[in-house]
Amino acid sequence: MLYFGSFNPVHKGHVAVAEWVLEQDICDEIWLVVSPHNPLKRQSGLIGEEHRLAMVRLAIAESRYRNRMRACDVEFDLPRPSYTADTLRVLGERYPHVKFSVLVGSDIVGEITRWKEWDRLLSDYEFYVYPRRGYTCSGCDPRFIMIAGAPFEDYSSTDVRRALRSGEAGEMIPGSVRNYIKDNLADWMP
Repeated sequence: MLYFGSFNPVHKGHVAVAEWVLEQDICDEIWLVVSPHNPLKRQSGLIGEEHRLAMVRLAIAESRYRNRMRACDVEFDLPRPSYTADTLRVLGERYPHVKFSVLVGSDIVGEITRWKEWDRLLSDYEFYVYPRRGYTCSGCDPRFIMIAGAPFEDYSSTDVRRALRSGEAGEMIPGSVRNYIKDNLADWMP
């Protein structure tokens, strides 16, 4: 399963959702795909992609499912901005025997029609949806697979960045990620 994100920075909510999916045996592995530039988001305030990848690797290393999670940088070598359709095409070529599915938050459901080749994506891949604050999926495309019981991600990376600025992000991010930010990104504060 592919879990795309800017991970700006990765936080405990990301990890909790990934771990829950693995606990439910929805997939064998989950790959956290670090997106250098999401075409539907502003790029300002974005931590460098290599730093975000390093933090994802650190967060995975702290997970009890670290052997079933992988940090994926496939989009680093693709044209920018990153489009899921292109990424899935490349991954399919590189790993022809792997059946990929996609994990998205409920915030994505309402904007899926803005995605490149969105209809083909929903037809060709299973899209699993976990809950996000403020986003419901009533009346959504029936091809989305709602995963009931997933942990509710009660904060976003925006909330984490805000908390980092005020020194209150301790419970939101893994300790190794907090240390990485302190040691390597002292000058960065969005």
